[in-house]
Amino acid sequence: MIQRKDLLSLNFYKTTPFTGSDGAMRYRVEKVSGEGDGGPDLLQATVWRGPYAFAVSTEEKTRRTAPFSEEGLEELTAWMNQQTKNYEE
Repeated sequence: MIQRKDLLSLNFYKTTPFTGSDGAMRYRVEKVSGEGDGGPDLLQATVWRGPYAFAVSTEEKTRRTAPFSEEGLEELTAWMNQQTKNYEE
């Protein structure tokens, strides 16, 4: 199970994506620009079946976005935990 505390502080995502794993599921959380120029920044979580890293995995990836806020990070944590059932070995 992914814990909110495992995903580091919100400030970390201003410059760097974060990757991790939970069982067979791999995940990446990063800041993305909102729709169009001047849209609000968002957090995006991407999940896929391991064992390969994000850049080289050919597995289908599933994504979800949330506001770039503490609440958004908590929302993505809950979503990723729901996704783990799709990646059980």
